[in-house]
Amino acid sequence: MKNQQETNDKLQQKPASPKTQEKKKKKKRRFSLRKLIYNDKYLIICSIFAAVVIWVLVSMNLSPETTKTVSVPVTVDFTGTVAEQLGISYFDTQDITVQVTVSCKKYIAKDITEDDITATLQTSAITSTGYHSVPITVTADENANFTITNYYPTSAEGLYDVTENASYNVTLNYVNTDFAADGYVAGEASLSESTVVVSGAKTYMSQVAAVVANVELESGLTESQIVDLSPVAVDSSGNPVDYVTVNTADSTLTATVPILKVMTLKPTVNFTNGSDEAISVLDVSYSVSSVKIGALESAGLTALTLGDISFTELEPGENQFTFNPGSVSGVTVLDGTKSITVTVTLPDDYISKTVSFSKNDISLSLPDGYEARVMSVSSNQLTIVGSEETLENITADNVSLSCDLVPKDGSELSEGSAEYSISVVLTDASGCWVLGTYSATISVSK
Repeated sequence: MKNQQETNDKLQQKPASPKTQEKKKKKKRRFSLRKLIYNDKYLIICSIFAAVVIWVLVSMNLSPETTKTVSVPVTVDFTGTVAEQLGISYFDTQDITVQVTVSCKKYIAKDITEDDITATLQTSAITSTGYHSVPITVTADENANFTITNYYPTSAEGLYDVTENASYNVTLNYVNTDFAADGYVAGEASLSESTVVVSGAKTYMSQVAAVVANVELESGLTESQIVDLSPVAVDSSGNPVDYVTVNTADSTLTATVPILKVMTLKPTVNFTNGSDEAISVLDVSYSVSSVKIGALESAGLTALTLGDISFTELEPGENQFTFNPGSVSGVTVLDGTKSITVTVTLPDDYISKTVSFSKNDISLSLPDGYEARVMSVSSNQLTIVGSEETLENITADNVSLSCDLVPKDGSELSEGSAEYSISVVLTDASGCWVLGTYSATISVSK
């Protein structure tokens, strides 16, 4: 009965309030150092962390000393030195390095690089030209946690001299000369720059005799080639000169080597300042019937045009003109022909006749806002060449004279007196022309 009563009493008890239950939960979650100390997992984690910290501290403070060798480039700087004021430069290799040995804690050795060390050539010691052995100074950065124990080399020997410049033409040296295919020849090469500048130590510049560039081409060529050149300054024996360099305006100096087609052509000339009717009456002959030349195949030449002959130079009878075929652009003479004589013969009935004129017969073409006056003429008579039959009817009425004073380049016409060419036009004078040239002195003002 007693047990039954206790059970009933418990059932009759009221449940705990939410506030009471929350207090009980907080009580259960309350931190307990004692529990942590006796927690195995917590002790393991703390032990590992403490061990790592102690190991790092011991390694940093008790790490053994070691050495390391670093390769450091040497800086060559003349700023603020006597050598700079004297114009002295260093002409040996700028690629100087020193092997620097440093002492440091073992744990930082791998982090030391050339950026932490400065090596400088003591150019302040240079006060004259010549070969000098100059000390090298090596220092560590301010915040470096290492010390420099030694370095090598401790000095550098080289040439110190004043810089001198001079211009030279470039001579091409063909390594192989049989690169053109059969039926073709090599023409005269043209360079992208006509001259180059040689710069170097004054002591050695006097040894430079020429600038040479080697050219090596493949065999069997039928087309022109563009070649990159590496010019070198050489002495009288053809040996490269030390302490000098060849400078070009462009990044690369090039040579264009034309490959010319071998052909045999008849010579010819152009006639100017005359009409087709006048050309048809001329008898033209050449001292040679043909010339062996080399020319670009793409030019499509069918004859060798030597130059121009003006009708103003043709007198009655026989006229001779001499031309140099070697001066024709784009042509290389291969048979040794040095000159060609062109003979121009007029028909037997061609004579000359003079026609008088005055300075007032000259018409002037002027820009707007200008006025001009003919002061004098080189001659008061024109010489006209033509057949007797045609010249019988030629008078001053068949002649028109003019001077064009309008600048062709768009510039302003200059005021004052100057000599101008007279243009002569013949009308109703088929097959005739004016012999010689004429000019007038004209005064121009605004």
